[in-house]
Amino acid sequence: MKRTSFIFVCLFAAFIAKAQDISFTIADGIQNQSVKQRIEIGISKLLSEINRACAQERPLRLDGIDMSLSGKHSLQALWKNLHFLCEDNQIVERCLTSAEGYVIRNIYTRVNPMIEGYSDEPERALTIRLTRGGQIANVAMAASDAVYGRIMEQGLSVTDLERRTTILSFVENYRSFYDEKDLNSINRIFSDDAIIITGTVPMVKGGNSDNGSWREQITYKVQNKPQYLKSLASNFSRNKYIKVTFSDVEVVRHPANPNYYGVTLHQHWKSSTYEDDGYLLLIWEFRDGEDPIIHYRTWQPDRIGSHSLTKDEIINIMDFNIPTLE
Repeated sequence: MKRTSFIFVCLFAAFIAKAQDISFTIADGIQNQSVKQRIEIGISKLLSEINRACAQERPLRLDGIDMSLSGKHSLQALWKNLHFLCEDNQIVERCLTSAEGYVIRNIYTRVNPMIEGYSDEPERALTIRLTRGGQIANVAMAASDAVYGRIMEQGLSVTDLERRTTILSFVENYRSFYDEKDLNSINRIFSDDAIIITGTVPMVKGGNSDNGSWREQITYKVQNKPQYLKSLASNFSRNKYIKVTFSDVEVVRHPANPNYYGVTLHQHWKSSTYEDDGYLLLIWEFRDGEDPIIHYRTWQPDRIGSHSLTKDEIINIMDFNIPTLE
């Protein structure tokens, strides 16, 4: 039923696409008129092509789109798993400023998964990031309003807000990295000496006698970056799809070193062979004049048997030795 209704929407979009392309207009947020015009034209062309490709059930044709090469590759990889279309022909949104350039949010689309077993919300918003010159840098499925609010609500300064915007960008792109099986992008965000800690819940025997009872207990595996990427590559190859979603987030700035942030996300992982829920912690370092990097990544299940982890049991940035500022 869902696919039938979506096909109907696509056929309807095909009909209107012949008469009228999508028109995108910036309401406010940018003063440079030439950059504003470049953004409006670029996004209008991109969204029009997305609708045509969806209606005709074909790959995206992005040669004539004002978009970075890496952004095109990422969007085409996402398109293999997920088709989507804009139902509004006239879109008006604010232009937000970020450390890298500009951001357009709240472009709502209707979603149709292309792979059997890959489920998604029927409606998702796009986030489009652009360079300072107005070229489209990348397109990603937006974080929910709740996640967006939790990341941004405690920004204490201009620098802190810019860093939180970068974290939000990562959270939105992180899901796409798995949709696209983009190992190179994941490789770039981790420091070379990153430590990856993953928890599992095996059954262990309590007591010393043969009659000891069995119980569940979290055990942790520690990997370096090459080991983690090798394991992730194997995961990518044996799964038709991997879908990662976040339902909650907490961002903590380290009190002794404000260049370090702990980002805790409640993550739902679903692939064609496996599914779980747990807490993902990423510890970021922001460096002047350089891209931020992740030094630590931890994952732990959100429950042991019938027991849900309390906040005190969830690993956080204060559990690590973070260098203090001199």
